[in-house]
Amino acid sequence: MTRMLFTLTAMAAMVATSAQAGDCGSCYSSCGTAACGSECGSYGGGCNDGCGNAPANYGGDCYQSVECTVMVPQQVTEYRTVTRTAYRQEQRERAYTVYKQVPRTVTKTRTVNYNTWEDRSREETYTVHETAWEEKTQTYKVCVPYTEERQGSRTVYKPVWEEKTQEYTVQVPYQEERQASRTVYKPVWEEKTQEYTVQVPYQEERQGSRTVYKPVWEEKTQEYTVQVPYQEQRTAHRTVWDTVQETCYRTVCRDAGHWVTQQVADPCNPCCVRTCRKWCPQVVHEQVPYTVCKRVCRQEPYTYNVTLCRPEVRTRSYKVCRQAAEEQPYTYTVTLCRPETRTRNYKVCRQVAEEQPYTYTVTLCRPETRTRTYKVCRQVAEEQPYTYTVCLQRWEDRTRAYKVCKHVPVQKTRVVNYKVCVPQTREESYDVTEYDCVPEQNTQTYNVCVPYQVQEEVPYTTCKMVPTTVTKQVYTGGCNPCCN
Repeated sequence: MTRMLFTLTAMAAMVATSAQAGDCGSCYSSCGTAACGSECGSYGGGCNDGCGNAPANYGGDCYQSVECTVMVPQQVTEYRTVTRTAYRQEQRERAYTVYKQVPRTVTKTRTVNYNTWEDRSREETYTVHETAWEEKTQTYKVCVPYTEERQGSRTVYKPVWEEKTQEYTVQVPYQEERQASRTVYKPVWEEKTQEYTVQVPYQEERQGSRTVYKPVWEEKTQEYTVQVPYQEQRTAHRTVWDTVQETCYRTVCRDAGHWVTQQVADPCNPCCVRTCRKWCPQVVHEQVPYTVCKRVCRQEPYTYNVTLCRPEVRTRSYKVCRQAAEEQPYTYTVTLCRPETRTRNYKVCRQVAEEQPYTYTVTLCRPETRTRTYKVCRQVAEEQPYTYTVCLQRWEDRTRAYKVCKHVPVQKTRVVNYKVCVPQTREESYDVTEYDCVPEQNTQTYNVCVPYQVQEEVPYTTCKMVPTTVTKQVYTGGCNPCCN
């Protein structure tokens, strides 16, 4: 709001100043300005003094005093009542319902299925491949390594240490206090007046022309090449696998036994005899034929189609858009600015120099010569004989015996114990936790931001035009020889 009021005040002041400055176009406006003096001084070859006053050598009948009213801008501070929205915090309460889960235990009955393992046994015949070893003899060559000692010599470098003395210079630091003075600048504020030029905007309508491009379509013809597909029949050979059935034989063991009825005394009651049946096994080896499918390959000729392409030139028509230029008049508004001179006061900070003594510490260094002893290592060459061992190889013929493993099938009988899973059921009780939803009323306190209207007196600065009576000297003519 304050920025808007300042902008309105500045615009009103600029309009008033421009209205006042508009009278300065003639030689008889406000006296004392440089513009008026320059124009009036050039009129008639310097016949007046630039302020509307006649020169002394022409008498007082050439000019006449006229009172006129000039509107002078003046800034006035006024107050207006502005309504704004303010906020205050209010504390309120509200009730809400919370649902809690209350657990309770319920006993239920269910049927459980479970499995019981039963031990059973059966007798079966199986084939076992037993290992039979056969001894064989093999002759082979072995590369036997042997060692041989040889003599050689090598150069050995032994370190020899020598002591040397060296002088070196060390910079030893020390501190020293010195006196000096420095220039301190203190700020001094001065008020100055400055004239500045403000560009006052105004609008002006102008006529112009612009180039408008309209699309114009033209038809053109273009030749293009198209690959036209065609089919060609070719002959080739491919490998075909045929399935041929072949009958083979394999040895199968079959139990060709029979049942035998026997009279057996009852162990619990020797006086009684019971009849029981007993299976007498008899393993028989039989040759059983079976069919094997084998794949046999053969070359088969076949014909296939190949899609090829031949180039073909065709013609097509297409449209091309060309932009045609056309001049079109139009009216536009231009915002121009006219310069306006104003005056403002500002403060300038000037720095005043002042000498101020101070003490500071300087760290200096003095050279000091010292001596140190160091060792230098020098390598001395020496020939040293040594004995080394060389590993060589020679071939020898050897013989070894090895065993070959063969697998011989053997029929055996065994009793296999296994377990059978027997399903059973039983009734059992279990506990289940169920939850009941119980409502509960709670109270909550919360803050609310409540708006309300407040009226305030706001100061603002406005520019008003105040009428002022000014006396001017008007040239009546007839007594200025320079104008004849």
